[in-house]
Amino acid sequence: MRLHSWTIGLVLCALTAQVQAFSTPQPGQVIEVALEQLHPTQAVVGFDQIYYSLGLFADKPAKAFDEYCETNGQGEADQVPKNAELLRPASFTCKRAVGTYPNEMKTVVVGPGGQLYLTDGHHSFTTLWETPGAGPRLKMWVKVTDDFSRSPNLATFWQRMEAARKVWLKDNQGQTLLPAQLPAHLGFKNLQDDTFRSLVYFTRKAAYGKPTDGAIAPEFLEFYWGNWLRTQIDLGSYNLNKKGGYKDAIEAVAQRMVSLAPGSKVGDSGFTARQLGGMTQLDHSELEKTFDKKLPYVIDYRKTRD
Repeated sequence: MRLHSWTIGLVLCALTAQVQAFSTPQPGQVIEVALEQLHPTQAVVGFDQIYYSLGLFADKPAKAFDEYCETNGQGEADQVPKNAELLRPASFTCKRAVGTYPNEMKTVVVGPGGQLYLTDGHHSFTTLWETPGAGPRLKMWVKVTDDFSRSPNLATFWQRMEAARKVWLKDNQGQTLLPAQLPAHLGFKNLQDDTFRSLVYFTRKAAYGKPTDGAIAPEFLEFYWGNWLRTQIDLGSYNLNKKGGYKDAIEAVAQRMVSLAPGSKVGDSGFTARQLGGMTQLDHSELEKTFDKKLPYVIDYRKTRD
């Protein structure tokens, strides 16, 4: 029996649609991708947070393998021989299988054309991008949270992303950006540095923790805090190239954070201090740990960038 050309066309279209539906990663799925395949959903990161990790890796190389394994939801690294390389996963082992700890994994949204948009993990993945022996071609496992691939156009896609609070459209001075101004890739040369984002990170467990309101941690949590703090603190008063100056800046940020009433909104974030994990009292012991264990790596690594 001979089929008409239009019948064949319909059959092919149906098959193509089925293949696309089958091949598009679905929410909850864990997939492996190269870092260079991920499209950022923010234009800025805290360079100093990344400097801390890179300084730590330079001092203790095995920590880079821990970062790799933990980010893949595998717990810490297990066996790491002297000749192990991040780009050769078979050369070392992690304690658990990929995805064993899904909450530790980074997340992506599938956009038009199957493009993967990174919504959590810009700091971890930029750290690995910049780590000697890793880089843009390093393959990592990520968790898919949403499939927006059927958005009719990019404008609609970005509207959906904004409605879901899965994009940060501000530069390192808190000025609004357009989605088209977001970088195409991770890495220092593509992303801007937001010092307030780093300072907030260094107050973790001392001035804020994982949000408990609804048991949901909003994406870009530290940016909400940082953007508000930008209106509260003048960083020009601190010498961030010296440990003492940087320490004073972190403490000033932490003190301002805990002074905000739990029910007060954090800037224009739409969230309250309580929703963003804000504490009501500063934990000085946690702050001292940061000063002793993290800050020296930041200051030393900064010197290598001069």
